[in-house]
Amino acid sequence: MAIQFLDKPGKAGRFRGWVVTAKLRGKHFEKRLSSECPGTHLSEDLWHRYQQTRAQYYEARWSMRAAALSYLDFMRTEHPGTGSFRGVGFQGITLGIGTIGRDTSDQCYFQVDAPGKPIRIAITEQQTLSVAWQKAVALWGEVFDIRPKDIADKQQHVPAPEQFKRLRKHLNEETRADLPVGVLHHVFAEQRTELERKKSRSNLKDRPSDEDEFLDVHARLEREISAFMERSERRA
Repeated sequence: MAIQFLDKPGKAGRFRGWVVTAKLRGKHFEKRLSSECPGTHLSEDLWHRYQQTRAQYYEARWSMRAAALSYLDFMRTEHPGTGSFRGVGFQGITLGIGTIGRDTSDQCYFQVDAPGKPIRIAITEQQTLSVAWQKAVALWGEVFDIRPKDIADKQQHVPAPEQFKRLRKHLNEETRADLPVGVLHHVFAEQRTELERKKSRSNLKDRPSDEDEFLDVHARLEREISAFMERSERRA
């Protein structure tokens, strides 16, 4: 957005006044406001200030429009520089697999792309995929001054664990990262738990369907037994 005042003497009929220009989504907008007083019933000084105020109004209006469009683009599109399979549908958060801080083991994480200091939120046994996402989006909202209702909306749309699976495949094939399949273990934890709950419901179909606490215990026992059997087989 820009305001330019043209007041150079020259040929008769040459425009004199304010020119307000803006470029929104690739389209050029221009508003011309003449400084020539239209009649004798107004003083030149009053007309001059009136037209200058109008020029400032158009500049402010288009600036606000540009800010609104920029916000919508931020919320609805991925940054052009987002790497393959790392995007989440909007700007400011990306997926990643790698080390965090001094921990040398590879982990899946969400990265809040804070200017100058990206922050990684790991997905771990204690911090599941959905919990890590909630934290990442809350931090993203704080860093980029996002409206509360937009933060709440984004928190409802947790990326599918398959996105990390595709990212791992891409990194191994394109960058020779050699990431083991085990790096996805915690990412799929909630999905495994839900599948176990469904299996428990199927096995206990004669029981009331609202006994969630019992089903949780049943599913947890099955996981513990399975883990114990795996450890026993490795020791054998």
